[in-house]
Amino acid sequence: MATDTEDDNTKKTRKKRKIVTLSEQKRLKTERAVQQRMQDNPNVFKLPASKRSIDELTDYFAKQQESVIKILPKEKRKYVIYLRKSTDDEAKQVRSLEDQETECLELAEHMKLDVSRVKIISESGSAKKSGNRPIFDRMVEGFKTGKYHGLISWSPDRLSRNMKEAGELIEMVDLEQIQDLAFRTYQFENNPNGKMLLGILFATSKQYSDKLSVDVSRGTSGNIKDGKYNGVVKKGYYVDKDSGHFIPDGYNWQLLREAVDMRLNQAKGNEEIANFLNDSHFSEHVHADDEYRVVKMTKNKLGNLFEDPFYFGLYRHGETMANLIDLYDFLPLTTVDEYILLNREAADDFGKQYAGKGSASAGLEYGLLRGKVICDFCDSNMQFQHQEIKRGKNTGKWLISYYCRNRQNCVRHDEKRAKELYGKKLKKSVRGKFVVDPVKEMLLNCTKESEQAYKFYIDKLEVKVAQEKAVAKRKLSEAKSSVTENNRQYAKYQDFQRDFPKEYAKHHNGKLEYHQNLINVAQANIKVANTELERLKNALPTREQFYELTRSYLKTINQTRDLLELDAVLNEVVLNLRAGDDYVSVIKLNPPYNMLVDLGKISTGRELPTGLELYNFITSEADYFTDMCKELEAIRAYQPTDTALVVL
Repeated sequence: MATDTEDDNTKKTRKKRKIVTLSEQKRLKTERAVQQRMQDNPNVFKLPASKRSIDELTDYFAKQQESVIKILPKEKRKYVIYLRKSTDDEAKQVRSLEDQETECLELAEHMKLDVSRVKIISESGSAKKSGNRPIFDRMVEGFKTGKYHGLISWSPDRLSRNMKEAGELIEMVDLEQIQDLAFRTYQFENNPNGKMLLGILFATSKQYSDKLSVDVSRGTSGNIKDGKYNGVVKKGYYVDKDSGHFIPDGYNWQLLREAVDMRLNQAKGNEEIANFLNDSHFSEHVHADDEYRVVKMTKNKLGNLFEDPFYFGLYRHGETMANLIDLYDFLPLTTVDEYILLNREAADDFGKQYAGKGSASAGLEYGLLRGKVICDFCDSNMQFQHQEIKRGKNTGKWLISYYCRNRQNCVRHDEKRAKELYGKKLKKSVRGKFVVDPVKEMLLNCTKESEQAYKFYIDKLEVKVAQEKAVAKRKLSEAKSSVTENNRQYAKYQDFQRDFPKEYAKHHNGKLEYHQNLINVAQANIKVANTELERLKNALPTREQFYELTRSYLKTINQTRDLLELDAVLNEVVLNLRAGDDYVSVIKLNPPYNMLVDLGKISTGRELPTGLELYNFITSEADYFTDMCKELEAIRAYQPTDTALVVL
């Protein structure tokens, strides 16, 4: 039996972290050294142009993790106005549907939304019982699937008067499925108190405090949504006390830019770069007026820093991601292209040469056509999977396939039944080659010129360009205002320092550097916004350029080693497809590409109808897709020698 003394001896004492502050002398010495290097080589601190966008990397991370919520700026959100007139409202003189619509549209204009793009949904019926409003249910499903992002209604009681739907709506706000909620008669604030009051308004006679608990994760997600500090210091940045936003921390930010340059352009290792940062007295602080604390960098810490997408502008926490550059005038440390080169896994997925030592891949997390490959035998989605090739001329590459997981009901997993129906055992998976090659055949036959297809593409692209222009104009306006305000503050403190040097040193020391730093950030963002607006002037293709798109897509599929680029092309063209036993029976193309296919040129299997005959037999509407699959059941009994394709 152990004694108390023995127990005490076995306990490990936890070392208290020692915080070392940076002396003013060392700080000034480092700052002067950085400024000298900037004069000698100014390009080190300039971010190069990036081929990749933050939106592309956001999609990249989203496809590696299920249920990820992508936070959008207001200009890119899809808003819906929900109107309801209940059967018990007549005697209460509640606003008519027309009045509700008018006032909600006025609110949308006040929110500076493009009201022409706001969808209006209305229905009549009581909200006392759940499941009594099919239109409302479809709208809720739209928020869960990402079809909508913002919800406007005349009053909370228009949305719900029962506990089930009230709790569901509040939870959707918590999970950022509803990213913006606004009422004409009530100002909702997305915080614990706001959600509690909203719940009371939904149904004052019910008690459901369990739906109103807000844990640390959700509170943190709220900060992520607004691009604000959530308690985690980001090296090279400090936090603005008023806005909670991240501001580049002068020479410490510049030291990290030098670290990026050392890794990408000078082939330095993480340990050598970490030593450089330590020798340069690299430090951090939360707010501008806090003391600097010395940061002891290691190669592992530096590796984690390079792997953090925050540094190119993507703020992540759990299942929430937000583009800081869209939200405010955030100045990133790296470009998206630089981030890809700094990370082995991303470099492999994008077909780039990893900038660090060693070339062994950590894994292939990104997939092709996720959720779009349907098993032709059981109608379930097939799972993307991959296996590294370790021998032969393709060593180091990946064998991609799609596996049917429906073991209970799919004939692929029932050898006896498969032999009865098809005369042979069926493969449980389909190689990626047999999925991609039919798409290439489709693109080869996208030779028809269609005015309707061109108009559809332009209309869709115009909306996207308008959103991007609105974001760029807002950022340009914010940056110009920041320059004006910080120039004013700088001049004020400059005069104060000249007239009252002792008082300035005692109470306002560092204010000049603080405002000069904000001026530098704003001026950098003005250049970025102007460049973006210039690019968007020529963003819409001509008719001839549009018809060349399919050829460029085909070239990309044949030549690229960039997995994201390949997936982007496939997802742009393909809505979904049905995969059989190493063949594709049906491909459903996204509009407008389905309008460009010359069906008469598509090859078909032996004893099968031509693609044109099948096309005329089956309507292209998505609602009839299930009926089409039933009609094709008899055709599946024949094993095609070539790929049989139906274009919808």
